[in-house]
Amino acid sequence: MTNYSTFASDAFSGRSVLVTGAASGMGLETARAFLSKGAEVVLADRDADGLQRARGELSGKVHTVTVDVGQPDSIEKMFEYCDSNLARLDNLVCCAAVITAKKIPDQDWAHWERVMSINLLGTFFTAKGAISRMLTNENGGNIVCVASDVAYHGGGGLIADTAYAASKAGTLSMVKSIGRELAGKNVRINALNPGPTDSPMHSHIDPALKERIAANLPMRRMGRPDDMAAAIMFLCSEAAEFVYGSALDVDGGSSFR
Repeated sequence: MTNYSTFASDAFSGRSVLVTGAASGMGLETARAFLSKGAEVVLADRDADGLQRARGELSGKVHTVTVDVGQPDSIEKMFEYCDSNLARLDNLVCCAAVITAKKIPDQDWAHWERVMSINLLGTFFTAKGAISRMLTNENGGNIVCVASDVAYHGGGGLIADTAYAASKAGTLSMVKSIGRELAGKNVRINALNPGPTDSPMHSHIDPALKERIAANLPMRRMGRPDDMAAAIMFLCSEAAEFVYGSALDVDGGSSFR
């Protein structure tokens, strides 16, 4: 496990972070990492019970709010909560997503609509809400949108499907487009591309298949939520102040190209 010792214990003291998809996996570990470095963190997720459990195992300045990023009204209520409970919003981490692994004949219109509304529309409108607030901050803000290595090489229906891969490829394009529009306005946005990661989101993958995936990666293991959390903290840190509109691959070499 990563102990995040690269960052000072007060690296994010006095700064706030909103993490969506924070009830488990990468989102929860990201919240834990920021809290360990002094940040005030809002955990947002549609899993109210999961948020309750997460809050019970975390310490520090923790807030929780339920949100369904596939619903614009729910996103707005999440930001209203942040407005009421934070002095300002400094950092946003968009982890909320749904992963699906259907073959083409099994993907209907409703399937694509669900995946896109959560993974792409939800990410955009969450970023939009944060941007409107960060533009008024004296120190601006940072946004990290979690994409995926399948944005490069496709899903194939085994681990992830066409709809999921397309939503994550769209996320990469969205990050670059937002970056161009925000140039010079003191709000940085970047994407993170995780490779195969051993987290609750990938619980649908057969254990034997996970072993084969790990064996075929140059690093000979699957990623862990803490691998991603460390990279996200870097992207939100002063060390990454010249990293802008980029996509950081944290994938054990899965996307060699």
